[in-house]
Amino acid sequence: MVKRLNSVMVFDKIQVPFTEEDVINKGITTDFADAYSWIDVHETKEHHLKYKINSNVDFMNWLIQQDNLVIKNDWGYFWNGSYWDRMNVKDVNNMIDVSIMFICDKLRITNSRKRELQRDVKSYLIERSRGFDDTVKPDYIGFKNWTLNVRENNFFEPVKDMNIINGFNFEPEANKLPETWVAYSKYMFGDNARFVWAWFGYAFQNDMGWKQGALFLLDPIGGTGKTHFVTQITQAMFGKERVGAFKLKNLQGNNARFETARFVGKSLMVDDDASKVRFREDDTFKSVTGGGLSPVERKGIDGTDYQITAKMIINVNEMPTFNDSGAIKRRLHVVKTVAPVADTEEIMKREELFPTTKLEKETPMLATYAIEQYQDAVMEDWKIYNDIVDDIVALDPFSLWQRTLIKGERKASELYAEYEQYFLGLNLGEDNQPMTMSAWGRKMVNWYTKKKTMQGMVYEIK
Repeated sequence: MVKRLNSVMVFDKIQVPFTEEDVINKGITTDFADAYSWIDVHETKEHHLKYKINSNVDFMNWLIQQDNLVIKNDWGYFWNGSYWDRMNVKDVNNMIDVSIMFICDKLRITNSRKRELQRDVKSYLIERSRGFDDTVKPDYIGFKNWTLNVRENNFFEPVKDMNIINGFNFEPEANKLPETWVAYSKYMFGDNARFVWAWFGYAFQNDMGWKQGALFLLDPIGGTGKTHFVTQITQAMFGKERVGAFKLKNLQGNNARFETARFVGKSLMVDDDASKVRFREDDTFKSVTGGGLSPVERKGIDGTDYQITAKMIINVNEMPTFNDSGAIKRRLHVVKTVAPVADTEEIMKREELFPTTKLEKETPMLATYAIEQYQDAVMEDWKIYNDIVDDIVALDPFSLWQRTLIKGERKASELYAEYEQYFLGLNLGEDNQPMTMSAWGRKMVNWYTKKKTMQGMVYEIK
């Protein structure tokens, strides 16, 4: 949605007189000033009209309410008429600067007064915003001109005071079946297409209450066009600005805190090719897929903790290697592609079966259909047909190494050295290195008792 500054729009329409000639010959009056308690106007000895902002507080209250701006918990918010659009604080500050600059220039207020107002409004806005409820509203989804009550499955006109954070910049069409898209998805994923639709609907939700984890679209033969399909349908359903790209391999180690920043403000995150990824540290993956707080860090901005609710779709031709723990297995939902290889003849066939004109016409129906599929999936506890997670989740090197341990108390340094040698002995390639000692230690305490002794730190292997 276009971010319109109401304050600028109001003053852009006002004709401001500055001389007697403006009043007498041009018919411009100062009546507009009567509508604003913060404007004083008086006539100088030279019969010029001069304007003054007489109250910083009155002006700041008017500006904040007029432009519907909030700053809270390191984020800025702007009411766009349908939902509170989350943005960077600097974007809100820029909007404030533009508004004040425009109004002061319109009234010919001095530059020093302009800079004073620009400085004071930002601090005042933070104080005014303390009562703003910026918590996630899992039962509601904002759309253009509508709010959807997810539990009751009904639409109503947006209410500013509900503080629905973020939404979708399109107006949905309810109770209509996107027949061409449904047929296309079944062509790609067979009977499991309904689970893929449910995952799309899940991505509209601001919680992780149904299935934790990520949806893996496995294409063992490669080249079937699943990436093209996912890109096409997700951008049509959510809009390009609500779908993000990420790399699964970066959700570990030092890269994780920057990679998670990509998830902020997104509904769906897609990795187009996560084949042959080996997960050595899965802490971030668990927190991101479980709805917990994750560290988020962006260049030039202080790090913060953020509750990520963006869902993941990961395209693979070969499943990544994960720890075999139950927690990880529960987070891997694998749907196999059933479509044939998309050669030239096959692409022409699909264009005939699923013409672009029909797909575009059905686009407004996608969101509500996907949400309905999600609701049915939750109610009926849908499962993936022929789930293959148990067959493809490989043991990671740490788990393999654990099997070699002998019972007793062992020095931490010696154990880590043994793990390091074991890992290198697997010859997994130059790109795969043992996890750091600190990451290894975090894993160890999940399994073994750690004690401090005269000989140093030890683990009790039982």
